[in-house]
Amino acid sequence: MIPVYLAVALLYFLFIPEQFNFRIFGVYLPPYRVFVMAGAIYLLAGAFSGRLRFAWPDLFIASAVAWVWLASYMTSGSIGTALVQGGAHTIDIALAYFLARVGIQSPRDLRLFLIASAPGLAIISATVVLEAITHVRIIQSAASAVTGQPMPLRGDTRMGLLRGAANFPHPILAGIFLASFLTIFLGSGIKGWPKLFGIFAAMGAFFSMSSAALLGLVFGALLWAYNWLTERFYNFSWRLLLAFSSVVFVIVETVSNTGTYGLLVRYASLNTASAYNRILIWKYGTENIERNPFFGIGYDDWDRPDWMHSGSFDHFWLIMALRFGIPASILLIFATVWGVYCVARNSESLGSVDRRLLRGVAIALAVFALGVNSVSLWLSALVWFFMLLGIAVSLGDYKQPRIIRYRWHVENSSEKASA
Repeated sequence: MIPVYLAVALLYFLFIPEQFNFRIFGVYLPPYRVFVMAGAIYLLAGAFSGRLRFAWPDLFIASAVAWVWLASYMTSGSIGTALVQGGAHTIDIALAYFLARVGIQSPRDLRLFLIASAPGLAIISATVVLEAITHVRIIQSAASAVTGQPMPLRGDTRMGLLRGAANFPHPILAGIFLASFLTIFLGSGIKGWPKLFGIFAAMGAFFSMSSAALLGLVFGALLWAYNWLTERFYNFSWRLLLAFSSVVFVIVETVSNTGTYGLLVRYASLNTASAYNRILIWKYGTENIERNPFFGIGYDDWDRPDWMHSGSFDHFWLIMALRFGIPASILLIFATVWGVYCVARNSESLGSVDRRLLRGVAIALAVFALGVNSVSLWLSALVWFFMLLGIAVSLGDYKQPRIIRYRWHVENSSEKASA
């Protein structure tokens, strides 16, 4: 139980707004980083006790973070800079990932995590909705009044609604964070208010007025509907969907001038200016990476035309390659793809209730990973992404107890015999 509640506590620490972040000797320390560093002791104990079994994504994550340390030193020439940048990514990526790996080891663990997290998620989502409707920043205004720290959020509006952000440093992060919970709660197998709270929290992502969040909700719902079809009709399978998607991708890449990414950004964005800017980010960002493929450029400003005044870089996988080189980005992508594959594959060996939960996690992680093609993750949203990856990898390695597995096979055999 303790490992599960450590994961729950970390999630709640992510809800603390940035006005409560502080610096020690120039090191930026949000409260969740302090908690994760303290939790690392328990993490090590869990690893040595055998609670953490090796999986290939573990190596990919560790290698990616090690490369961040190396790249930070190579681009800055400073051990101090490497300590700050490497340390921050070690906490936000590796330690968050491994804490979730140790904390969530079974479907039961994840259900406990979801039940305990549902009230906090519902409050954050309700705040996003209220901010959008009232045009008043609630959480961060209160935090600024308490701490005296400024509130950097802008008053951006879309479709007559303020872009709700709650505790997050940007509305798009609030949206993609909340949207990632939709299929997990839909497939959770839990009942009553926790499930309703969780689904409500996910739907609140719409009020961030972010195209990435909206696409996360739409694609998540569509894939969950397709999963429903696979359970009821033999001709529908995930292999069929993947094959069809691959064919469509090849056709679009061959026929379209802008490619699949360009089409998605252009026609699935709520704001045409930001859509065009993302296409420019892809164009000039890849040119920067081609010139600095191994170690990137660190946190230096990237080369772009003078008329591109904003240095915003809305593409997580690309910005990791830009800052720390292609190897760092590729290793994180490998870990993510492997995590989706493992949890989806393992779902086939489980009973219907656990199978739906694992598939909900697989869909959530896959949609999240695709969504960050138009989002740069940082701080709490970055931590949750790698927590979700850690949960997926652990569940991908989960083995059902023998007696339950035997009962499931017997029931399955009876169903087939009666059919």
